[in-house]
Amino acid sequence: MNLLHLILVFLMIAGLSLSVYGFQKKSQIIMLIGGIGFFGPLFYFMGWTSFLPFVSVIALGISFLGRKKTTST
Repeated sequence: MNLLHLILVFLMIAGLSLSVYGFQKKSQIIMLIGGIGFFGPLFYFMGWTSFLPFVSVIALGISFLGRKKTTST
């Protein structure tokens, strides 16, 4: 395992933990950053480098699903 793969595995772990933390705190920006940190290396390892521009869109969609619902009264 070379240094690039080691750094990407650490980035995936950090991204997953940030996503879970953001989901618990209902923070959309933390979920977005964690999703980008998780899905970027995941797509790289799967060989889907042509789909890397869609990582931010997928992470944004996931963060919209987990965001806090606010009601205006």
